[in-house]
Amino acid sequence: MTKDDEDRLARSRFAMLSAMRAGGVIMMLLGMWIWWGDVVREGGYAPIGFTLFVIGFFNSLILPLLFLRRWRTPPGR
Repeated sequence: MTKDDEDRLARSRFAMLSAMRAGGVIMMLLGMWIWWGDVVREGGYAPIGFTLFVIGFFNSLILPLLFLRRWRTPPGR
């Protein structure tokens, strides 16, 4: 793999991780809004809001760590 290919791969991975984190944060905020706000029904709607919040949390904090661990350069390199 050439240096340009490595740079392109690193940029695309960084963009994917950033988009994943941003999407997760937006999903968490949407989940909190539904959970505590009067969006779906008065007084909030916990089942949908909490589910979206947990999926967003997983998407923004856990998944990027799993991808980073998978993409880490081997120690011998």
